[in-house]
Amino acid sequence: MSEFWSGLFFGFLFGVVGNLVVNHYWEHRGRRQVYLDAKRIVGSWKAYNIRGQELEPMEGAGDTVITAKPHSWSVNSNVLDVHGVDNSDGRHHSGVLVIDPACPRNATRILVYGSPTPVEVMEQRIVIGHDFRTLFVFPVLATLGLRTYTPAHVLQKVEGPQAKTAGS
Repeated sequence: MSEFWSGLFFGFLFGVVGNLVVNHYWEHRGRRQVYLDAKRIVGSWKAYNIRGQELEPMEGAGDTVITAKPHSWSVNSNVLDVHGVDNSDGRHHSGVLVIDPACPRNATRILVYGSPTPVEVMEQRIVIGHDFRTLFVFPVLATLGLRTYTPAHVLQKVEGPQAKTAGS
C-alpha cells in the first residue's frame, strides 16, 4: 500500500511542477511573439489625412516616434511608448500604444497633450497594416479637454536615414 501512496505523491508533485513549467513556457512564448510584433512598428511615423483614396500630409503634424520596451519577458512587452511634437504650435504629446495580445493587428493608443497645463487626453483605435508600415488611426469620441477634431487618419513609417529610432 505504501507504493500506491508514494506513486500518488510523486505523480501529483511531477504533475504540478510540469504544469507550472509548461504554463510559464507558453506565457513567455506569447509575450515574445507580441514583443516581436511590437518591435516591427518601432521607429518614426508621419501623419497623413485620408481624402477619398488619396493620402495628403497632415498640416502641422510633426513626426511621431514609437519605442519599445528593452526586454521581451516583461509583463507589458506589448506596450509601446509614443512621443511627438506638433509643428504648428509646438505642443508635445506622449502616451502609450497597447497592442492587443489576442489580435496583434489591433491596438489602442492613449494620446496625452500636457506640456504645460491643461492636460488633454484622447483615446484612439489603431489598426496595423499588413506590412507593419501603415497605422490606421480611428479616434474614440470620448475625449477630455480636446474637441473631437481629429478625423480618421493614417500614420506611415518614415524610411531612410531621416527616420528616428529609439537610440537617436
